[in-house]
Amino acid sequence: MADPRPARIECPYRRPAVDRADDVAVCGILQDLTRVEETGLCHVQQDACQSCCRWFRPNLQHINPVVASLLYNVTAEILARGGVPGCPRTEAVRLHELATQNIPADDDCISVVDAVSDQANLDAPDLEQIIPRPRVRSGRRVTEWSVGVTTAPREQATLEACLASLNAAGWPEPRLFIDGATSIPDRFSHLPQTRRTPQIGAWPSYYLALLEMYLRSPRAEAYMLVQDDVVFFRHPALRSYLESILWPGDVPGLVSMFCSSAYTQANAGWHKLDEALIWGGQAIIFSRDAVVAFLSDPQVVDHRASPGNQGLANIDWLIGVWASRRGLPVYLPTPSLAQHIGHVSALWPNVRAFGNRRANRFAGG
Repeated sequence: MADPRPARIECPYRRPAVDRADDVAVCGILQDLTRVEETGLCHVQQDACQSCCRWFRPNLQHINPVVASLLYNVTAEILARGGVPGCPRTEAVRLHELATQNIPADDDCISVVDAVSDQANLDAPDLEQIIPRPRVRSGRRVTEWSVGVTTAPREQATLEACLASLNAAGWPEPRLFIDGATSIPDRFSHLPQTRRTPQIGAWPSYYLALLEMYLRSPRAEAYMLVQDDVVFFRHPALRSYLESILWPGDVPGLVSMFCSSAYTQANAGWHKLDEALIWGGQAIIFSRDAVVAFLSDPQVVDHRASPGNQGLANIDWLIGVWASRRGLPVYLPTPSLAQHIGHVSALWPNVRAFGNRRANRFAGG
């Protein structure tokens, strides 16, 4: 017989509600944010807690969409009353705006990790059925790869899901480029690793990773550098499919495995980007000539000297501007062959994987 008791929810903010059923609790993060004296305003049902736990763990600085929705409702009630003890109207206005800013668009109101955990189309006999091969391709058929994954400390662990999907798709031995104090899941601790401490930042880590990949494998035909907050379409034929289509177009250039919702096309297939890439540095494949040209470009090297923290970030923008300046094609797939799962950026904690940072059409469903 099934246990009728509700499943235990492990959350440091879940507090018992006096004289209420077991499936009702006080949301401590709502209580701490609003400081209301009337705890009933912060009562939440068990299903809300379960939904919250499926996202990244919130805190007082970074709230997830579930907490944002709850906060929106609570502050709306407080505003309707003109303020309540502990939370005056002026504070309720501020918190209401905070909640609004953290509620994504309708099609993003799901946990992206959940959206890709049970992938569809894995039994497709040929990926041609999902993404037709390009009419024109150039260069020799790719047989030798160099694959790397950059990883850095995050609130939300994504590395294991990323590596598992890479393994399933045909790349079981990527080199890990570890920036700072980041633990590696036990099942992948055998992978080759390059560690850098203290942490040097997203862009320096990316550049040095790509440079090391080239120096270790100067005759590779494709260099794929992946950021740890993506999951690949886990089809076992993905690698062989890519080897059959690289490189789309008249000259070998760059291919992005991730296609942002900003670039999704109406028809499935490979399409050449007609503008500089802005969204999509999470999983880029460079041809050999492209990687050499990129690493030796003076403007690329000088990016680190940009003012403030800009020299630590903007990887996709930098790649896009460089490719556009060089006249190199950048091709993307519709549907996307990778999905962005990192809800919290390793560098910018308030940047979420919503909107253009997500693929709205993913080959895995």
